[in-house]
Amino acid sequence: MLKNYILVAWRTLLRYKGYTLLNTLGLTLGLTCCLLIFQVVNFHTSFEKHHSKAGRVVEVVTETNTENGIRRSPGVPAPIGKALRSDYAFLEKVSMIMGVGNRLLTVPDQKGRAIRKFKEENAICFTEPDYFDILDYQWVHGSARSLAQPNTVVLTQKMAEKYFGSDDPRGKFLKLDNAIDLKVTGVVADIPENTNRRNEVFISWASMPKEWDGITVDNWGWTNSTTNCLLLFRNTADIALMNKLMPAFRKKYVGELWKEGAYPLIPLLELHTNPDFGGGSNTMLYVLASIGVFLLLTACINFVNLATAQALRRSKEVGVRKVIGGTRSQLLGQFLAETALITVLSAALAVGLAEILLPAFNNLMKEQNGMNFTGTFRFFSDPSLWAFTLALIVAVTLFAGAYPGFILAGFQPVAALKGKITTQQVGGLSVRRSLVVIQFVITQVLLISTLVVTQQMGFYRSKDIGYDPSAVLIVPVPSPKDAPLQTLRNRFGQVPGVESVSFCFAPPTSGMNATSTFRFGSRPENENWGVNVKPADHQYISTYGLKLVAGRNLSESDTTNGYVVNETFVKKIGQKVPDIVGQNLEVWGTAAPIVGVVRDFNNQSLRQEINPLAIFSNREFERTANIRVNTADLPKTIAGIEKIWNETFPEHLFEQSFLDERIARLYKQESLMLQAIRLFSFIAIFIGCLGLYGLVSFMAAQKTKEIGVRKVLGASVTQILGLFGMEFGKLIFFAFVVAAPLAWWGMSKWLEEYTYRISIGWTVFAMAIGVTVLIAGMTVGWQSFRAATTNPTNSLKSE
Repeated sequence: MLKNYILVAWRTLLRYKGYTLLNTLGLTLGLTCCLLIFQVVNFHTSFEKHHSKAGRVVEVVTETNTENGIRRSPGVPAPIGKALRSDYAFLEKVSMIMGVGNRLLTVPDQKGRAIRKFKEENAICFTEPDYFDILDYQWVHGSARSLAQPNTVVLTQKMAEKYFGSDDPRGKFLKLDNAIDLKVTGVVADIPENTNRRNEVFISWASMPKEWDGITVDNWGWTNSTTNCLLLFRNTADIALMNKLMPAFRKKYVGELWKEGAYPLIPLLELHTNPDFGGGSNTMLYVLASIGVFLLLTACINFVNLATAQALRRSKEVGVRKVIGGTRSQLLGQFLAETALITVLSAALAVGLAEILLPAFNNLMKEQNGMNFTGTFRFFSDPSLWAFTLALIVAVTLFAGAYPGFILAGFQPVAALKGKITTQQVGGLSVRRSLVVIQFVITQVLLISTLVVTQQMGFYRSKDIGYDPSAVLIVPVPSPKDAPLQTLRNRFGQVPGVESVSFCFAPPTSGMNATSTFRFGSRPENENWGVNVKPADHQYISTYGLKLVAGRNLSESDTTNGYVVNETFVKKIGQKVPDIVGQNLEVWGTAAPIVGVVRDFNNQSLRQEINPLAIFSNREFERTANIRVNTADLPKTIAGIEKIWNETFPEHLFEQSFLDERIARLYKQESLMLQAIRLFSFIAIFIGCLGLYGLVSFMAAQKTKEIGVRKVLGASVTQILGLFGMEFGKLIFFAFVVAAPLAWWGMSKWLEEYTYRISIGWTVFAMAIGVTVLIAGMTVGWQSFRAATTNPTNSLKSE
């Protein structure tokens, strides 16, 4: 019986080639999108799950109460790990990890001279041996104990091959920043894609100098977002206990320094989807999953519309089958087999398309956003993809095939053989109208969402962030203690195209922000909130065009002799702008007067509010050259800068980037969301157009005689086209009434994640319904025109 079902279904599909093609195309696109979206969601929900103890691992983070709410950071003070290990014996393992970015690693010869140089942006970290007991790494050579000694380093296989080729790297040496000699003592397997811990060069914690980037092992007053602490518990019940003990722990070690803070514990498995700690957002995954459901629903609706429109043509076939003994269940099974055959064919095509498209899409995401967005699509070796695809086939077969099957199997044989089956007997227009309204709702929700995300991204690009970030070249500078910064500034200034040069810790807007405790005026204690610190020279304000609203700029100095604060600092401290100039401020143990107030600028992405900040001179931290350039002959200008840099630092590698490009990377999640919604909206619209084509074909067949009568009575082509236009106009209007509030609610919730955001205006909804009308008009126009221009004698002669 099953073999017969399949054989007959195959012959039927070959007979109705247009019907088969439209349905296969719609389902293939819908299933392809579902597979791609499932891969993305599955990949991002799998982060850190490969660690066998992941459920018992937490990360200690920093939380600060401010007037504007709670601010969180993954960074913690460097000595916190030692204190936790000492105070709480029930902790199974504790490990500190400090990532160090933009560092030079060299491979020295036997005389210590660099023979190969590598600039590593995010690969290097200092870590303790227990790190490899908390997280699972496969050891190729050596063990975690090999990091117990100072001046040792462990590499991943990829990095070992990068530095030393195919040779066994153990016993060989690397040099960090031409200052710290490191002996390779172990090699671990390459890290998987589904982890946020991307470090691949692990230097022993004991190798870290007493002071590194201003951090000392006993400094509780400094936090850096790349200094993290992992805890492994013997059982998960201890995690709740530890959270209760952390307030007393904080008070014991930092009570006087930082009274309004906390050290909560965040489960390792939650970090990837927590934007407060450098992860993405669950919102993105929810949006993608919803789009996947919408697309599949649209494809199924399209199938139902086309199948029921096809029913009138197959009425005699049903009548013959029933006359020769076919039962209702047998006919239903036959039509479900046809649906299953189309679905299986579409699924096979979808898997092939996903195999082709996903690697290219992922490579594009890596190029634009520097991240793996989709993981690796391995259909034939991933049981979850097999299971999901099988579930899709079953669901689509039942959902898309059941209704048309019941309709067709229910025909009366006498009426079917006489050709007396009416449109009401194949479901009528009301069902198809309802299905098309649902399609229009989905389309309009996606259109409105696309327009809102586009406007929000446009707002990001056009918003005044308080200064001009364009045409500023960022060049890291090694060893500021030894670098001849003034000489370097003068030489850079002589390069044609260079307009100004400043040295600083970080640009005004940066993903790298440091916060410090401070003391204001004659107050006896530190404030209960931190200030964002920006060590910079006297050219910083003029290079970036920051606006002074009171006082003066910093004077030229290698040490801190004055502070420039922003307007937010003035408001938060409870002063007025003119009055704060001249009052004392103490940061990092150095007291000096506030000499100026700068207009607020966004020091982080527009998701966050502007922080109170202080700009001051401190040569030790001025590790970045900020060079404003004229872009008229940019390649020549950059070449001139690189030549001088290489002459000044021959043992280092030159690298540069533009600030506006760095700022754009802060919005990679929004960029990804916009691209995904645009792509899937286009596909949803295309699938919906196939459904509209099916409906207008059905309507044209149903209204053939009505159109003929109207034309005989004098109706014009325009009036008949108006019949179709009125029909679809009503459907679009009803869909808009449902879609508009749904989309407004959803996008309002999304916008709540951002401190700076657009308001959703009426133009968004007007554009969405306008585009929908245009698309619907283009889809149904030709078929409607054909029906309106048909010779009435052809449609009436059978009466």
